Amino acid sequence: MIASIHRIRGSLIACLCLLLISAAPAALAEKLYELRIYTANPGKLDALNARFRDHTLALFEKHGIENLYYWTVTEGAEGEVPANLLVYIVAHKDKATADASWKAFLADPEWQEVARKSEQDGPLLAGPPASIYMEAIDIPTGEVSVADDPGATSLFELRKYNTGVDGLQGTIDRFQAGEAELFRKHGMRTLHFWSALDKSSFIYLLAHKDRETSRASWQGFFGEFRAMMEKQNAGKPAAPAGGAAAPRMSSEIRFLTPTDYSPSK
Repeated sequence: MIASIHRIRGSLIACLCLLLISAAPAALAEKLYELRIYTANPGKLDALNARFRDHTLALFEKHGIENLYYWTVTEGAEGEVPANLLVYIVAHKDKATADASWKAFLADPEWQEVARKSEQDGPLLAGPPASIYMEAIDIPTGEVSVADDPGATSLFELRKYNTGVDGLQGTIDRFQAGEAELFRKHGMRTLHFWSALDKSSFIYLLAHKDRETSRASWQGFFGEFRAMMEKQNAGKPAAPAGGAAAPRMSSEIRFLTPTDYSPSK
């Protein structure tokens, strides 16, 4: 009898462990992420950061918006002025919840008063923020949190590949087939992989010790990546002669440092 009880207990514990393990990725995938890029008017970035630090993050939480990452930019995408940029990522339960949260936030009298006072000397933003809703992709990151190794990371790299709807799945397949693992082999931390909700782009977040380390990592990566792609493409049928070439995919690359108020550093 006692032996039977122990066997049942062991089976229950094993089942519970499996449920917990499978639930963690599911919970991650169920979140809707939002990437937002703010361009401040010249000389206004400090005031914008102060508004976020002193007021906005707390108001986001009040209205159900989860604060994740906040960064200033050391190197921007083409045409951007890094000294004027604030980039951040928040999370929502789903799109309907996000819409309701933003509506409630903008209608909050406390926010309206904060916005009014912060812009007494002129608007902080040069234009409306850019917003991209994102879904997590099932690509192993190999890392749960950079907090496991304090001091090892001081530079983030956010990369956005404008694949278009037709090119998205091929990019995902490439990363799942070994590209993400190759990043880790060459010292990059792979933190998140997303697709835009409208399927127009592939977005991912890396972390490095510093800019010099990132350059060395990318140099090592490309040496192996080219060979990997040649091997993968060797078994594919050749494109028909005279056929239209695939459109070149554009990309946006930003190097980022966490703000002092960012929950994740």
